[in-house]
Amino acid sequence: TSPSTTPSSLSKSCSLRSTTLVLVYLLREDSEFTFFIITSGGCNHLSTLLQQNSNLTHLDLGLNHIGITGLKFLCEALKNPMCNLKCLWLWGCAITPFSSEILSSALGRNQSLVTLDLGQNSLGYSGIKMLCDTLKLHCSSLRTLRLKIDESDPRIQKLLKEIQEYDPQLTIESDDQDPTNNRPSSHDFIF
Repeated sequence: TSPSTTPSSLSKSCSLRSTTLVLVYLLREDSEFTFFIITSGGCNHLSTLLQQNSNLTHLDLGLNHIGITGLKFLCEALKNPMCNLKCLWLWGCAITPFSSEILSSALGRNQSLVTLDLGQNSLGYSGIKMLCDTLKLHCSSLRTLRLKIDESDPRIQKLLKEIQEYDPQLTIESDDQDPTNNRPSSHDFIF
């Protein structure tokens, strides 16, 4: 890009695909930003990028309602051995129990993801059970899983206890704390 190109002028001159291009521009320029909007179409472009042996290791899509279509695109990337993503934050992305099946399938095949934040998503018992069953069946690199946990549901408490006994290295956190704490800066999001 030319020196006179700014993120706003770049975004005005590009098509829907610009979501990823603007994000790449911002990250390469070491710009500080705290919020951007990614739709399911943007997830499609991110998925393509992640499957091309990208150096992207941290991706925070928190508070983006990516929908089931966006999640499917991201999960396709997670299934690909070329995906090097280590930390994925999907906090408040409207992921449902139904979506958990798609995510569980991807987790069963992914060997790079270390942190997954699903806080403020209403997965319910069935969604959490699918994730826990997958983690018990497959050798996973996942070390931190953040969930919206209903502390009053004994079935969920039992599931969490079982997965902790099965994999003591896995830390399961409740989303009752601010998700922006302990996050990397934009300098950690390098392509």
